[in-house]
Amino acid sequence: MQSTLENVNTSMEEIMDRRRKEAEEIAKYDIRNNVDSLFSLVEPKKAVKAIVDPIIEATLTTISNGFSALSGKNLDAFISMDRLAKHGNSFDLDGAVESTFCLSKLNEELFRGVREADMYPLFRDFVMLVAHHVKSGAESFIAQRSVRSKGKPKKVPTAIVPSLILPYNGADFKPEGSDDRTKIDGALALCELASPIEPQGSPNYKDMFAIDELKRQEKESLNASTQLVDYTRNIYANQDHRRFAWGLTMCGTKVRSYLFHHDGIRATSEMDFASPGGRERLVTLLVHWSFCGFHRLGYDTSMTRLKKTNGWEIRCPNHDDHDKRNSFTLYVTTGTILNASALFGRHTRCYTAKRKDGRSDVEVVLKDSWSLPRDLIKQDASSAVPNEARNLRLIKENFSGEDLSFSYPQVVASGRVKLLVDGKYVTDDTLAIYEYDDRDEEQMYRAHSRIVTTPVGGFIKGVKNQAELVLVLSDAMECHSAILKKCGLLHRDISVNNILVIRNDGEDSLRRPVKGLLIDYDHAISVDQDSTGNGTRSGTLPYMSIHNLEGAPGKRSALDDWESLLYLICWLGTFGINSEDRDNIDKDKTAEIEKWRHGTMQDIARCKRNQMDSMVNFTRFILAGFQEKYDLLKLLATDIYMALFQHNGCEGAYFDTQNIVVPYSYALAIANMRKGLQGGQSSKQPKPDPLAGRREYEEVIVDNLLEAIRAAATASEDFFS
Repeated sequence: MQSTLENVNTSMEEIMDRRRKEAEEIAKYDIRNNVDSLFSLVEPKKAVKAIVDPIIEATLTTISNGFSALSGKNLDAFISMDRLAKHGNSFDLDGAVESTFCLSKLNEELFRGVREADMYPLFRDFVMLVAHHVKSGAESFIAQRSVRSKGKPKKVPTAIVPSLILPYNGADFKPEGSDDRTKIDGALALCELASPIEPQGSPNYKDMFAIDELKRQEKESLNASTQLVDYTRNIYANQDHRRFAWGLTMCGTKVRSYLFHHDGIRATSEMDFASPGGRERLVTLLVHWSFCGFHRLGYDTSMTRLKKTNGWEIRCPNHDDHDKRNSFTLYVTTGTILNASALFGRHTRCYTAKRKDGRSDVEVVLKDSWSLPRDLIKQDASSAVPNEARNLRLIKENFSGEDLSFSYPQVVASGRVKLLVDGKYVTDDTLAIYEYDDRDEEQMYRAHSRIVTTPVGGFIKGVKNQAELVLVLSDAMECHSAILKKCGLLHRDISVNNILVIRNDGEDSLRRPVKGLLIDYDHAISVDQDSTGNGTRSGTLPYMSIHNLEGAPGKRSALDDWESLLYLICWLGTFGINSEDRDNIDKDKTAEIEKWRHGTMQDIARCKRNQMDSMVNFTRFILAGFQEKYDLLKLLATDIYMALFQHNGCEGAYFDTQNIVVPYSYALAIANMRKGLQGGQSSKQPKPDPLAGRREYEEVIVDNLLEAIRAAATASEDFFS
């Protein structure tokens, strides 16, 4: 399961319950229904309609003739449970027509005894019925087109060689590739034309084209769509080449098709299987799915699976411009760092890779994501929408040739992904996905991009002890401060996944066995551009600053990123810095820090305000929860907390002299005396907001923060000396 640090101290039942609740919220509010232009997305080209239309007509004729013959039969015997149980396990044309007939009659009184479990084999039969006509029609057409001309067979265009949409065998099963215990009702596979018409075995999320959820009653539509939302996440997690996904629900006789994109879900209007028109629409959709290009089914055709290694050959653009140049380099993956485990968002995937042509043996990181670029159509080019490729090139230009004490990601190649469609390269973005005219004006527009960088690092859980962790965090924040000072870029997403560990093999490896690497500049933004004060949020939930969580107006600053670092240290200090320590934690579900991942952003902000309110609160609610052996992390967390929340020179911040008998430093003791505060006595002035005025003193606070983490790093170096 990915994001293990965020899920630590959480049972499988809790994870599944949280996902189910999230899926229900999405099903209620993020599905845009009755978008029938989805049908147009998979319509075949005119050249293919000569084969597609006859297949649809033949399928509907078979169904119509079969219905006419079945209407005169004794239906009482026909719908017996023993008879229905025999359907859907293998393909038989007459049996498939019978199953289709039963599905169309589910709302009639005589068929009330048909249960949800009985629907699964009936639906499998219907899908195979359509696949049977696709296969026979396509093979007949291809045979006619392949007649030899002058002794040589004619070449058949790939556009008229369809795939077969076939169901998986069984129902209510847990597919391979699932990271929890959920079971799905059924799924559809994309198979080669030569495949036999039969249910597919061994269901695996890695191979699924679409999930289908079936419910006996129409009133269960929310439940069906909720389950579809919940399970489709696994398709992205298991299919590295999946750009978007499809799905189906059938509630009673009402069928909907769904398209899952990066920021929401669109669904067609209901196709009523009880009516000839509804059946025709569903048959047409299945046939069109069979004939449309892989890119319209949601697959990334710029990636090729390598059977020998089970890795990928990936086409990576060499240039940031996306208008004219089609230059690219082929990379072969050597490992997977991160897969896309979320339903929405950037769907970031990262790999270690090497050039296929062998010109360089250097291992690189290849990052694939759907970002929000500044220059995309319908976006204001001057708006502060991040673009990681530009940010990394700016960093490289400013640091090139300098002797630095820290590492930073160096861009090797980057650019927009292009798909080869009908012999032409097409820039892959959400506008290319929605080729039809019904575009949602409020839809976020994303561009598919790839970035190749060096060096290669490992996740933060790879540190062996506290001292290594401190060295890694110190390097990351030195890099953060240097980039802010020299490039004017604010990172805005300090989290455990964005700070990597590099094992040091240099001369100073005994003193500093590890280095830190701050990555992911997709949310980074120029401090000059971040001037709108619109309260835009970015970051990873448990580590977001109070200012960020509240969506408060005003510019984000370096102090927000340092605050995120504080929360990261507290999270690791509580739940463990590596897998070994996490396995030994005492699981206390009532711990205050648990509140950082539950509730709304405003709830978490209020919780953090209380916990950071005073040194007493911080000690009681947060430091007390650290693992006992983490003294070094406790000291570092205390230093960062004091600099951020108890900075004495900051008007609007508050130094808690009432609960700290010994002043934090001699300088603070003198400052307190000058303010008329005697040891152990508090001012009668009302307590100010610790965040309200600190921005004015940002520079001196950041200096204090750097001094604190450098001191911790020096102590860590002494540990290894």
